[in-house]
Amino acid sequence: MKLKAAGALSREQRLRRTADFRQLYLSGRRVNGPSLSIFFRPNQLQFSRLGISVTKKRVKLSTRRHFLQRRLREAFRRKKQCFLPGYDLVFSARRMLNFREIEAELLSLARKARLLQPAEPQDKR
Repeated sequence: MKLKAAGALSREQRLRRTADFRQLYLSGRRVNGPSLSIFFRPNQLQFSRLGISVTKKRVKLSTRRHFLQRRLREAFRRKKQCFLPGYDLVFSARRMLNFREIEAELLSLARKARLLQPAEPQDKR
């Protein structure tokens, strides 16, 4: 049995089937940034599911593609509580980014797509 890291995305929280990706690309919405795109659509679940796409056309070396995929997955895992539940999401990268750039652009695009939880009001004393 393979052990999972604390907070890792479970199998149910990932988009894995080609049909799921295709359906999302056809009927979902897209928000573009300089280096990332987010495809999204509501699902009928109580949680969001994540898919990641980094094409060979954009990032040639497989080691770099997989490294970028791991960074995208980790950025989402860290900010998962900020996202609204009940969406299928696909993050698509167009070039290599460092982790801070990924997190910043991811939150910016999610804000633009209105996929973030509303901010809690601050106490004014």
